Amino acid sequence: MPKRKHLWFGVLVLAFACGQAKDTAGPDIAIEESRITTPAGTEHVQVFVPAGKFTMGTSDGPDNERPLHEVELDAFYIDKYEVTNTQYLAFSEATGAERPQFIREDAFNQPNQPVVGTLWNFARDYCHWAGLQLPSEAQWEKAASGGDGRIYPWGDTSPTELQGNFNFTSGPIEVGSFPAGVSPYGAYDMAGNVWEWTIDEYEHTYYNRSPVVNPVNLKSEGLDDGADRTLRGGGWFSAARNIRIPVRSSLAIMDRQYEENPDVDNTLMFARIGFRCARNISN
Repeated sequence: MPKRKHLWFGVLVLAFACGQAKDTAGPDIAIEESRITTPAGTEHVQVFVPAGKFTMGTSDGPDNERPLHEVELDAFYIDKYEVTNTQYLAFSEATGAERPQFIREDAFNQPNQPVVGTLWNFARDYCHWAGLQLPSEAQWEKAASGGDGRIYPWGDTSPTELQGNFNFTSGPIEVGSFPAGVSPYGAYDMAGNVWEWTIDEYEHTYYNRSPVVNPVNLKSEGLDDGADRTLRGGGWFSAARNIRIPVRSSLAIMDRQYEENPDVDNTLMFARIGFRCARNISN
C-alpha cells in the first residue's frame, strides 16, 4: 500500500511566503502525500487532490482558455514534482525505452532536473510502467489552482524569480526549487521550469463542448495518428503571461510561434517539455 503522511499548511505560513494574505489557499488545506515505488525501485511522491467542483479556464483570456466553466472531478493524486532524469533513466534501463533526447548535454542531464526531450507517447509509457498515468488537463489545472480560480499557483500576484523558473532563463533547474511557488495542494513547479504533457488531445475550442464531470479529450492512444497533445504550465523559456494556470499550448502552437520568430532556435523546443504523472484514486 502507498505510504501517506499529512502536512498542515496554515494561512499565515503561506501568506508569509507569498507576501500577501490574498495569495493563499483560503482555509487550511491538509496536504496529504503518498509514495509510489516503481518497478525499478525509484520513488514518486504524490499529493492528494480531493473530489469536487472547481472553476476552469478564464473569462477574459485567449479564446482557447474560454469560457470560464465549472468542472467536477473525482479525487486523485498527482506527482509533487516533475519526473526527473534519475527516474526516467531507471525506466529506460529497465525497459529498453529510448533515452531522453538531451541526456548527453550538461544543461539538461543533471539527476534532479526534470527530464526533457520525451515525446508524449514516451511520457505516457513511463507513467503506465510506474503504475500511474498522465494527468488530464482538468486534473492538472485543479492541482495547480486549488480550485479557487487563482491565476498562478501562489495566487494572483505577478510572478517573481522566487516563485518559478521562467522568463527565458538558461534551462530547467532542479525540481522543487521554489517553495514560494507551491500550489495549494503541495505540487511544485506548476508555473515554469518545463511545459508538461497531459493525456488530452489538444482542441482549440474544447471548452465549448467539454463534459462537466471528469472531462478528458482522448480519442486515440498514440502520436502516429497525427493527434496533437495539450501542454500546460509554461517553462524556463516562457514569458510571465505564459505561466498562468489557464494557459494551454501544444506542439502545433509552438511550431507556429517559432515560424513567427525565426531568430529563436527551435531545435530546443523539446528541451522545454517534460511531464508529471497522476493516479486516479481507484488505481
